Amino acid sequence: MTTCVVMSARETEVTGMTNDADTVSEKSVSNPEPRTLRAAPIGPGSLTWLHFGDIRGLLYLARAGTLQNMHPAVSGALQDHSNFFTDPLDRLFRSLPPIYGVVYDQNDHGTGTLVRNFHTELKGTDETGRRYHALTPDTFWWTHVTFFEVILDFNERFAYKKFTEEQKDQLVREAVTWWRCYGLTDRPAFDNYASFHAYWEDMLDNQLINTHTTKWSTRVAEHRIAPPPKVPRWAWTLISRPTVAASNWICKALMPDKARQTLEWEWTARDERIYVWFARFLTLSDRFWHLLPLRARYAPRAYAGIRNHGLETG
Repeated sequence: MTTCVVMSARETEVTGMTNDADTVSEKSVSNPEPRTLRAAPIGPGSLTWLHFGDIRGLLYLARAGTLQNMHPAVSGALQDHSNFFTDPLDRLFRSLPPIYGVVYDQNDHGTGTLVRNFHTELKGTDETGRRYHALTPDTFWWTHVTFFEVILDFNERFAYKKFTEEQKDQLVREAVTWWRCYGLTDRPAFDNYASFHAYWEDMLDNQLINTHTTKWSTRVAEHRIAPPPKVPRWAWTLISRPTVAASNWICKALMPDKARQTLEWEWTARDERIYVWFARFLTLSDRFWHLLPLRARYAPRAYAGIRNHGLETG
């Protein structure tokens, strides 16, 4: 089982930011006293293991990315340090496999550290005038939450069998273990669904804004963007418009109502009717999803982890 721990005697903890958010301090801890949180393992048999790598979660890619980009610090990092505005698909296809790896790789500590270190130098001033660093625990925690929230939202919308309250608590506790793989402080974390729900609503109500990045993304169809990996440019020229249009609609359909309002996205009665049929189809197919082979049901990095654990059958 994957049981990443925080603040062990042989590890360092990224504790947070200095007052001006210019540096990330790392300190060795010889006698750790970690915050008391109820964490659950995320290895084989866990809810996270079962659901996070499900390939249907790719429907949430644009939604999760947009919710992340509504955070001013994340938007600032993309503006200052990435190729997002010239090649937005590159960020998705580079970032997602290591995120899967934190959950499914056997060497979970190494993958979590790798993901964390991608963000070490990402700092600056966001569009609200505040200093940011991508490894500020509250900022990194928000991006983490947008990943495990996908499991909860998909289940609530489309699963034939809904999570019980106990399972929702379990999933949040597994998210604590997942979080600890990054070696960051437990300070922003919580370990029950009620706390998650309160945090989620507060972020939607008070913290997220329509940033420069999300405004650009809303108009992405107006821009010429590079094709995904392994897609020939001539083929992308033919399929890019319908692909982007479908992705934008799915993102809008899955977006929380409050975020949709913040982004000033229109949602019509026709959109709602189409969504109802879309949801019915996914819910019906969920009854039979388990009959497909694992290779067809899981994203490649997740399936590789399942296979490496000797669990490729069943």
